[in-house]
Amino acid sequence: MRSFYLTALVLGLLTAVGPLAINMYLPALPVIEDVFDTDTATVQLSLLSFFVSMSLAQLIYGPLSDMFGRRLPLFIGLTLYLLGAVGSALAPDIQWLIAARALQGLGAAAGMVIARAVIRDLYTGPQAAQLMATLMLVVSIAPVLAPLAGSAALAAGGWRTIFWSMAAAAIAALVLLTTALKETRPPNSAATAALHARSGTTQAFCANRGFSASSLLAHSGWPASWPMWRTRPSS
Repeated sequence: MRSFYLTALVLGLLTAVGPLAINMYLPALPVIEDVFDTDTATVQLSLLSFFVSMSLAQLIYGPLSDMFGRRLPLFIGLTLYLLGAVGSALAPDIQWLIAARALQGLGAAAGMVIARAVIRDLYTGPQAAQLMATLMLVVSIAPVLAPLAGSAALAAGGWRTIFWSMAAAAIAALVLLTTALKETRPPNSAATAALHARSGTTQAFCANRGFSASSLLAHSGWPASWPMWRTRPSS
C-alpha cells in the first residue's frame, strides 16, 4: 500500500507540472509586460508558445515511452521543463521568454502523457481507477491553486521567482523519479517498433471524425457553454 501512495505522489507531481506552468505565471503577465516594455498580445505569445509545443509533444512521448521505456522520456521531458523554467527566469527580453516557454512546454507534455501509461503498466481494476481519479483531481485542482501560488511568489520575490518555483518543482520530480519510480514498461511489449511504424495508428485516430471532435471538445471550454448556445432563443 505504501508503494501505491508513493506512486500516486510521483505521478501526481509529474501530472501537475503542466497545469502549474500554464496558470502559475498568469498573475505576472502585466508585470512582465511593463518590465519588457511590450504589449499584451506579445506577452501572451509566451502562453501560446507553451500550449503549441506541449500539444505537439504529446503526440511523440507516447510512442517514445513504448519504444524506450517510461523513465527515459520522463527524464528527458523533466530536463527540458527544468531548462525552460530556468531560461524563463533568466529571460533578458520577451523573445527569450517566448522561446523558453516553448521549451518548457515540450517538457511538460511528458508527465501528462506517460503518467497514464505507468498506471496501465502497474495496476488494474479498482486500484487503476483510484489512481486515475487521483490524477484527474490533480489536473482539476492545480489550475485553481496555481494562480494563488503565483501571486504569492510574485509578492515575495517578483515574477522571476515564479519560474524559479517551477524549476524547484521539476527538480523535486526528477529526484522522485530517480528514487521512487522504477521502469514499468512490460518487457514483452512491442517496444522495438520504429516510430514511423506507429504513425499509421495515429493517422487512423485523427481521421476518425468522432475521435477528433471529442478530443477537441474535451480540451476546450465548449462542453459547458455549447448546450446553452444551442438552446438560446433566437431574437
